[in-house]
Amino acid sequence: MQRMEARDCKFYQQDGVHKTGCTYQPEAGQGGFTLLELLVVIAILAAISFIAAGTYRGVGQHADERLVRAEMQQIAKALRQFKQDTGYFPREGVFKLEDDGGSVKPASLPVHTGTDDEWFYSPANLHQLLATTSPLAGSGHQLTTWDEETGRGWRGPYLIGFSDGRVNIGYALNPIDPDGADTVAGDPTTGDPVNVVGVADPFEHGVVNGKFGWDSVSAGEPWGRPYLFFQTAASPAHWQLVSMGPDGEYDQGGDDDIVLPIE
Repeated sequence: MQRMEARDCKFYQQDGVHKTGCTYQPEAGQGGFTLLELLVVIAILAAISFIAAGTYRGVGQHADERLVRAEMQQIAKALRQFKQDTGYFPREGVFKLEDDGGSVKPASLPVHTGTDDEWFYSPANLHQLLATTSPLAGSGHQLTTWDEETGRGWRGPYLIGFSDGRVNIGYALNPIDPDGADTVAGDPTTGDPVNVVGVADPFEHGVVNGKFGWDSVSAGEPWGRPYLFFQTAASPAHWQLVSMGPDGEYDQGGDDDIVLPIE
């Protein structure tokens, strides 16, 4: 606070009362902040800005995590409905390829890269949830369409309202043996790319080794990682849904991966 020094005091009388009137001026050398005071203020403001920026980033990340969990619940609901209607999860039982004991005809698959097995059994492939026509079309199987009398059959699409697209994911993550459970311990950034129909989580990341690029966005634009759906090799085996988490790296269900058991 600036100190004031009295100058030019005068004595006078008003209404029979003696009064004193003075003018005040700042003391010499007290005209403003010192350099040290300014530096302290700047340092405090910088610290507040840094804390605020970190807080907002944290809020954004937590919001994304909440959105991921909400989306995973919606996908899980679709998966369970698929099994309730048909008795199977996607890519299981009669919903496997014909060569693997199922009833899905390779000719009914969308145009894709990689072999039929590589594309079909990729954990990132949610085509059977998103398809608008039955995966069993042309097979003649009784589950091809919904039967009101039996209360069984396919009646998709099961997953609506999601931004789906085709994503390149490394074949190394593919559980190629459809007859056995797989821990899916591979690296989705290695191996030949398989272009599958998937759904992206909200965590935005760039392309890695030519993988995780989506055909629905501009080249190089950050986009979410695909959700993964697969059966584990644990005993007993169970199906689970996985998000690669905030870091965008698949950690086999550990680290910051977000895992939701389906059954």
